[in-house]
Amino acid sequence: MTELVEEKTDEETRPEPPRKRRNPAPRILAVITGLLVVYYVVLTLSGTLNSTTEVSITGQQEAVGEDYLTLQMKTQDVDLTNRVMEATVLPIPHGEFVGERAGEMSQNLRIQIVSGGQTTSVVTYPGESILDPTTVTLGLDRGDTFYPWDRPFANFRVSVQNDETGTDVPFELAIENSARPWVLAASVGASEIRGGVTALPVTLDGNRDPLSVTLVVFYLLAILLTTLMAVVTVGSALLKKKLEFSNVIWLSATMLSFPALRSAMPGAPPIGTALDFTVLFPCICIVAGILVWAGVHLLWRESKPLRSRELEEDPEGEMTNET
Repeated sequence: MTELVEEKTDEETRPEPPRKRRNPAPRILAVITGLLVVYYVVLTLSGTLNSTTEVSITGQQEAVGEDYLTLQMKTQDVDLTNRVMEATVLPIPHGEFVGERAGEMSQNLRIQIVSGGQTTSVVTYPGESILDPTTVTLGLDRGDTFYPWDRPFANFRVSVQNDETGTDVPFELAIENSARPWVLAASVGASEIRGGVTALPVTLDGNRDPLSVTLVVFYLLAILLTTLMAVVTVGSALLKKKLEFSNVIWLSATMLSFPALRSAMPGAPPIGTALDFTVLFPCICIVAGILVWAGVHLLWRESKPLRSRELEEDPEGEMTNET
């Protein structure tokens, strides 16, 4: 009987073999690899990597025959703060407008652009001269209030005349976009005759590319999550009476980092957009309020020995305050 009990005791005291757990790392790696493959396939098929600078133009342009100009307009910059768009204009001659030398115009030209109800740019090219791109300014009808989802557009009219005779010169419009990170689309209407001049009405619509909007959303989420972490972390430390000076330092650094993070957003305009009033300012105020609350609480707690009139020495030789 005794031997049976001893054997049983040995079996009970024998250590159990280690249990095997399934390693989740291969599954996580496979999921991440699959997501990356899907992302790059979508990126390739969407044509974002091979994006062209040519702006699509909707609307019917009138037939120009064999003797005409190709008015090549290339956007350079979109300034939402001042509500202007910078572009260059270069006429390319065809037929009888081609000069004797390469890149030469045979006639005197006058290109007029009316934007915002007033003539903003007048470009003249003397006959028998080499053509060079000329910078023009277009007025925008919307600013940067709704950054990064702002949709500025420019309405303008283009006319080309012979600078000597004043007769209209037939032309077609071609637009290229070099203003990053903007995506532009153009539409033309039927030609209008105003003051004896035939002008082509054009509308340019713009919006930020998806990558810029995604990055701005990521920055906004970072600001919101950091603010939420500040509320939870400091609130929990106060309730558990474990608030430390490092928490106050972290709150100060967080409050000061929000404006820097906002300035790092792609194409960030000056302070004062709808994004600032809805996200940035409230988050800064929340963190600043928590900072003041935690700072006053910590200051009151740590200054207790200085506010006490008497100090009591414990058996270990340490001084404690006595109220």
